[in-house]
Amino acid sequence: MQTLALTDGASLLGWTKTIAGNVFLIILLVRAVMHYAKREWGEMIGHIIAGVIVAGFVFATDQTKTLLTDIWNKVAG
Repeated sequence: MQTLALTDGASLLGWTKTIAGNVFLIILLVRAVMHYAKREWGEMIGHIIAGVIVAGFVFATDQTKTLLTDIWNKVAG
């Protein structure tokens, strides 16, 4: 018989972020396809860019945060 292991708050937070991020990505993908069908290219590109940023935060949080911080520091000085 296998015992259930209790999870700590960090693993629960990571799991929650992953699920919420994936749901958000699915919503963005559906909306991008709808914009593609209507030939609204600017809206579709905006959704794709938002999806890339969200995917970066969901799947590579530390690297994305570092990248955006470096970009901000170069722009804002």
